[in-house]
Amino acid sequence: MRRFCLVLALFLSPALAAAQSTAPWRVEGRILDSVSTPLSGAMVTLIDTDGREVRVTSGADGRFALNALGRGRHTLAASATGLRTISRSLDITSATTAAGDIVLRTRTVQPPVVVIGRGDAGSTRHLGAADMLSAVSVMTGEQVARENVDFAQELLRKIPGVYHADYNQGIVSGDIAMRGFNTEGEIAHARIMVDGIPMHTNAGFGEINAIPALEIDRMEVVRGTSDARYGLFNLAGNVNVTTKRGGNNMLARLTTGSFGTTEGQLVAATAGRGYSQTLAGSYRTSDGYRDNSALTKYTASGKWFYSTPSDRFSIGMIGRVHDLETDAPGYLTLAESRSTPTASPAFSAADGGDITSQQLSLHSEITPSATTALTVRAYGQAFNRIRFVKFTAAGAQQERREDENQYGLVSQFTWRPAALRSQDVVVSLGGDWQTQDNLQQRFRTADRVRAATLRDYDFTFSNRGGFAQIDLAPVSPLRLHAGMRVDGFDGEFTNKATRVTSPILDYGTVWQPKLGAILTPLAGFSVYGNYGRSFQIGTGTGAFGTAPLRPSTNDGWEVGVSAAPTARITLRAGVWQQNASDEVRLKFDNSGDSENVGETERKGVDLEGTFALGGGVSAWGTFTSQRATLVEPGLTQPQLKGKRLDHVPDWTTKLGIDWSHRSGVAISAWTFGQDDYFLNTANSTAKFGSYFSTNVDVSWRWRVATVGLAMQNVFDRYFEYAWFDGAQTLHSPASGRGVLLNVTLQR
Repeated sequence: MRRFCLVLALFLSPALAAAQSTAPWRVEGRILDSVSTPLSGAMVTLIDTDGREVRVTSGADGRFALNALGRGRHTLAASATGLRTISRSLDITSATTAAGDIVLRTRTVQPPVVVIGRGDAGSTRHLGAADMLSAVSVMTGEQVARENVDFAQELLRKIPGVYHADYNQGIVSGDIAMRGFNTEGEIAHARIMVDGIPMHTNAGFGEINAIPALEIDRMEVVRGTSDARYGLFNLAGNVNVTTKRGGNNMLARLTTGSFGTTEGQLVAATAGRGYSQTLAGSYRTSDGYRDNSALTKYTASGKWFYSTPSDRFSIGMIGRVHDLETDAPGYLTLAESRSTPTASPAFSAADGGDITSQQLSLHSEITPSATTALTVRAYGQAFNRIRFVKFTAAGAQQERREDENQYGLVSQFTWRPAALRSQDVVVSLGGDWQTQDNLQQRFRTADRVRAATLRDYDFTFSNRGGFAQIDLAPVSPLRLHAGMRVDGFDGEFTNKATRVTSPILDYGTVWQPKLGAILTPLAGFSVYGNYGRSFQIGTGTGAFGTAPLRPSTNDGWEVGVSAAPTARITLRAGVWQQNASDEVRLKFDNSGDSENVGETERKGVDLEGTFALGGGVSAWGTFTSQRATLVEPGLTQPQLKGKRLDHVPDWTTKLGIDWSHRSGVAISAWTFGQDDYFLNTANSTAKFGSYFSTNVDVSWRWRVATVGLAMQNVFDRYFEYAWFDGAQTLHSPASGRGVLLNVTLQR
């Protein structure tokens, strides 16, 4: 607690730099929908040429009024859930400027757009994910809000190049992967951030399930190794989730349908005189597709922020709580999975678990001048996981308990030198400090009654890191960035069963250079390339002791082209590769330890395109071909040289078509699929895991209400997650056809 108080003091100190106010320049207007009905609760944002923002929401009559920070050229943007965002230039030359009527029409549901170079990043003060010179997929809140999922990680299935494994094992619901890594959780390779705060366990599992879909404002996925902002777990990319904040509106959604699913979500926001409050919550229950897979989940969050009239200083707090209680259906044999996919074996009747999490974070942002900005965030959070699992009839049930308390400080400073404005120079500096106090225990149990202790670990783990990056356009067609990231580690591990204490392994300072470039010789056509080094170390007990477990450095590169030959077509093609020096992987011996497995190579090709066909119809598609290989296993297992890495499909694809009409009707159909994969690195098993699954959404928006019908796995195609226990393949079938009805109200 003393450590967190120190963090809090450091965090609050920027409050002394609150800026002066400026005389207001008033902008007025009205927001209408496609049938000229006043639209309440629409978000209106005014941005000046220095990137400073002022926000307000439209009232019950659709009208809005806000105070600009000065005169001159501005950008005015208006958005509302389910409707297209409108952005226009506005010159403020008098005390009151009329923006007129702004019409928001039904949004065509597009895939996550890929932004390379300068995009509409979440913050105009700092360079964000959309500014990275890499393949960045952006999924807006309007797109997210249409999805019906049990777990928030499933929302990422639409992201190009990202694939998802549906374990369907209670609190161990599944995982995502990208860039040729697998979904087994043995190699944590994606950094997960929510509102700028890291949200993952010590092992790297992302804990974004505390965020209901309706609360999400934006999801960004950066693929590759060239992003210098993050170190730990930023091995193949990162995921940034931004939640809704501010305004004067309310958004509510009720869902019911197949498998006994019922859910309610609510987001309510108020704002005025610089203060804003946003409350969100959700409650979901489901019986599940398979026997013994019922779940109950609730989440709640609150955000309270204050900004000075000049918007030069803001301070706020976010609090979250989450609880998930669920049964687990266990694994079936190959024959059982084909004959009775909804069954749960009798020996799994007592399987299940519970996750609880709590988080409190404090956020401060200062803009001392038009060319500088500083953001500081401090947080404390706790993850508590209890899982009861029995894999086979011959095995014993285990209770697996993990209690983690995390504290940290994250900061970023940006300077845009006025003297170098013509070259659009941006200098970014950042630092972060994160510490964990963790308890890991395992017990042999019978029907959830403890019989013996199998593991009792208590350890601390700290990560400190920082980066420096410069981003510039020396000539108008060319943009460059160069950066360096460094990370170091500290901690101590105690095996409470043996009373043996071990220091953290001496990883030293891990240096990670980053480079990128994008050339735009013609409007609508760009060529880009990037290089970066990322790293991985052992997790849990694998980070400690005297064993020679080395950090693994990963050198990755990507080159590609992005083109918009017409206003109706966007295309991207990229080739990438990533090589690990001596990959670190979790052992499968129930010890919690990690091991170096040798040199690996991952490479692939990405193809993406969107097509506006006219008449409110659009089509989109993505395809990734990839290959992951163990190129040099070392002297101990030479027979594995050249083998394919397990659970990595050779290709993934997503295809969709969407139609929207000015009447408020919208229809969306999309298919996601992947190839099969080997279940072990020896490649000695049959291949499993291939599938195609099609979803259809139909909705009708009328005034403040939207009625939707979601059909999942429309053709009732069988697909599954499978793994190999050394003697047999074990299978967990995914859900069959499901139909969900939802009603969304916006005020």
